[in-house]
Amino acid sequence: MPAHNTEHKRPPLRHGFSDRWLAESVRLQLPRAGKTPESFSGQQISSAESLARAYDGGPEARVLRWASLLAVHTDLVQAMHSWRQRAGVVLALMLVLAFAGGLSAALGVMGRGNEPVNVLWALGALLGVNLLMLLVWLLSLGAAPGALSAGRLWLWLSARFYGREALTLAQSFSGLSQRVGATRWWMAGITHSVWSSALAGALAGLLIALSLRSYAFVWETTILPAALFTSLVQSLAWLPSLIGFPMPEENTIRLAGLIGSDAVLQTDEQRRAWAGWLCGAVLVYGLLPRLILLGLSAWRLSRSLARVRLDLHSADWSALSQRLSPASQSLGVTDPAPDLPVTSRQKRGSGIAGHAESVVVGFELDDQISWPPVFGESAIKARYEQVMSRQQRTLVLQQLDQSPPRALLLVCDSAQTVDRGSLAWLGEASGRVLHVAVWLAGKGTENRRAVWRQQLQTLGLLENAVFDTESDARQWLEAHS
Repeated sequence: MPAHNTEHKRPPLRHGFSDRWLAESVRLQLPRAGKTPESFSGQQISSAESLARAYDGGPEARVLRWASLLAVHTDLVQAMHSWRQRAGVVLALMLVLAFAGGLSAALGVMGRGNEPVNVLWALGALLGVNLLMLLVWLLSLGAAPGALSAGRLWLWLSARFYGREALTLAQSFSGLSQRVGATRWWMAGITHSVWSSALAGALAGLLIALSLRSYAFVWETTILPAALFTSLVQSLAWLPSLIGFPMPEENTIRLAGLIGSDAVLQTDEQRRAWAGWLCGAVLVYGLLPRLILLGLSAWRLSRSLARVRLDLHSADWSALSQRLSPASQSLGVTDPAPDLPVTSRQKRGSGIAGHAESVVVGFELDDQISWPPVFGESAIKARYEQVMSRQQRTLVLQQLDQSPPRALLLVCDSAQTVDRGSLAWLGEASGRVLHVAVWLAGKGTENRRAVWRQQLQTLGLLENAVFDTESDARQWLEAHS
């Protein structure tokens, strides 16, 4: 076989978010009303479908292969590379501007050193807006992500003014992210990154100002008792003191409320205590929470993106998925497989007495169905096989002929539509074993499961040998192993 043909048939080990992002972008450039868009010619589309149809792998793998073949004829791949570069540049600019803003705010709050610094005003100016926005973000966790956020601004700036491809990529990116709940977490990641940069700038500004100028620190009030300020300062100092920041003594706090503008009354040791208190509060109550939330958002985002799959049963993909399926594996609704009456399977299996260990076969399972199943770790002695290609179909049948098992459990994806080719293979496999059952795994609807049961009855499988739950399948396997 020529090398280029084997290349088309060799399935990748694993598809990532970028592959599905590209496929969604290609789909968005397909015609909406039956005419071929300028991006693709009819010959290009036909050729891509033909090559994808010959590609070994599951339905999603063929769709992703189709998208990669069509993307070669567009600027989408280059646009995706450019979009990522622009997104990185936009994010870097936002971080630089946020850092500069925090730095300027801190220098402005501290002043030139010719006037005492009101510690509570300074702390409120540096952390007030941040804490308010953090509270708003925490309260919004149960609602849809807001349109006004640093994450939305980043996405808008990344896609704006760069042509149709960039807008298509942004639309497909948002669609995939929203489907798996990743939108909240990439928006949160950008938002926390920007605020972390701003607070880092504020902390840097404090350190610069305190290093180059001498400041006196005071607090002032007209109606509130001095004990309130003492308790507040000591309470705020407790957590930073655990990591080494100084806690102003009660006498230092009391004196700061009495000296007014007479900075001479404050000693250098007292000034350093107040400076440490202010820096510690900005770090512990401002920067560190944002960094922790940034790490949490990055972790949740990575987990969400790992779950991204194309919804091949949606109206957007179902027709294409059927066209890309090989003729013997059509995903469309089909007639029952001929020449497979009930007596046929019973006749072939009646003379078989399997002595080998039981076999569990996963038949064209979606990536979202874990394999092997959980009961593979139990005491059940069984061999686990997975069928995703025509070669694997043939190999499994040969293994069943060479060493008939005690029992055969066929695990099928209930979300798929049973077709003539699949039903014929299931009939061949079940005809080689005396004890056989089917577990309808996945998230298929009740109607689709009913169709599966009706079609499996034509193979001679009784109703009590078709299971919807893992526990029922495990019990059957234990009883026949």
